[in-house]
Amino acid sequence: MSYLRNPSFEAPDIAPWTRMNQAAAVQYKIWGTSDARSGGAVLVMSTSQMEGSVCQDFTATGPPPSISCFAWVRSASQSPVKGSLAIWDLGANRSVAARFTATPEWRLVTCTMDTAGSGLRQIRVEFYLRTINHELWVDSVNAF
Repeated sequence: MSYLRNPSFEAPDIAPWTRMNQAAAVQYKIWGTSDARSGGAVLVMSTSQMEGSVCQDFTATGPPPSISCFAWVRSASQSPVKGSLAIWDLGANRSVAARFTATPEWRLVTCTMDTAGSGLRQIRVEFYLRTINHELWVDSVNAF
């Protein structure tokens, strides 16, 4: 079961997803579309500054001492969109990231991180954009 809430963006409220890095430059919304990877909605995000991001924080409990995340991404247009999917262990202040180039076809992106300890861990899943002024669609994000 995923640690994330609203992982497929089916709830009308975008929370608990939030803008993080370059927050003022990031636009994001839930958008209903028949082109969603699953369900009927996607997260649409764009940025006017490099490395703008959208994230969700959660508390991981118990073993195993690792977190894996996967997400489906695609460009909203014919232009490729470069970005990364990152996992942060906030307590240890470290991260790992998987870079991707999204095209008009849905693409699976995965990332795994060994975390510090096996008790409660504060974790962040974050999407960064390196292509400015182009929309990225995200769907079916899971962290476990």
